[in-house]
Amino acid sequence: MILLVSDLQNLKANPNREAIATVIEAHLDKSLGPVATVVVNMGTLHVMDDMVVGSSFGRVKLMKDQAGKNIKIAPPSFPVFIAGLSSTPESGDILQVVTGGERAAREKALQIATLRMSENTKLSGLSGILSQIHTGSLKTLKIVLKADARGSLEAIQQALAAVKHDDVAIKIIHSGVGNITESDIMMAAASQGLVVGFHVNTSPHLTKSAERVGVEIMSYTIIYKLVEDLKNLLSGLLEPEVVEVILGRAMVRQIFFQKKGEMIAGCSVVSGKMENKAKLRVFRGGKKVGDGEIFMLKKFENQVKEVGEGNDCGIKYTGTIPLDVNDEVEAFKIERRKRTLG
Repeated sequence: MILLVSDLQNLKANPNREAIATVIEAHLDKSLGPVATVVVNMGTLHVMDDMVVGSSFGRVKLMKDQAGKNIKIAPPSFPVFIAGLSSTPESGDILQVVTGGERAAREKALQIATLRMSENTKLSGLSGILSQIHTGSLKTLKIVLKADARGSLEAIQQALAAVKHDDVAIKIIHSGVGNITESDIMMAAASQGLVVGFHVNTSPHLTKSAERVGVEIMSYTIIYKLVEDLKNLLSGLLEPEVVEVILGRAMVRQIFFQKKGEMIAGCSVVSGKMENKAKLRVFRGGKKVGDGEIFMLKKFENQVKEVGEGNDCGIKYTGTIPLDVNDEVEAFKIERRKRTLG
């Protein structure tokens, strides 16, 4: 059909321009160094052309056709073996002929290498999604769903539809019956989502494609396990709940040491506990007069993490207002609690 349409519409590649080709295979040859087999997409490739191939660069020093014969030009659609690269490119890299000499080719290759390096630092797949969860920038978990049968697909869709919350959601951007395909992976990559399969197969080729574009494929044979995993992942999208926990209260009995912004006070714990590094509210005559923090907590001569109700303690205090005898301090801390879906 492609050949027929090409003939009917007279589709032709332009041979009179700088060549663009695609790397089919590349390796390091013992005598020639980095070499590659490419197919010319458009333009004509010549011996001694300066080129950029992905993040590699060089000059075409040698070309051979499929029979191993040395050639000097390679027109559109022509497969050709080339040598003269600075490093071994990757399959799928694009070869571009560069005008301006070897220096221009080197600069362009460096730009591509820098761009790839910056892209590689970005987390992809499940790691990237978890990173976005951690930063709070992801509120919808997008998935491409494939199942072995229509009944299974509908059951999973209904189960996922029941997983709801005001803040976050699961969105099925595509679903279907059959094995996972290249288009499923591309769709998930475009939406920064996941591919979820139930009783379906994924070929090694597709697995490599998914890794290349940073898409996670999650495969299941049990529906409840699929739903549970997605539910747990979605729970991570919920912003943690900030909770204030009251620890206890203590009465200031004596001031031992004082300087600007810092003092040591002897206290009696009247309820709950005092905890090292806890935040404090200072009450005087029943009214709040300031805030502070327990910089260090001691029981007798020993530094401790906490002191319980009915015990005396020494508090090294820093705060907005100096403590006074008979002041009451309330210790509290702030906790970030993970919220889960009900």
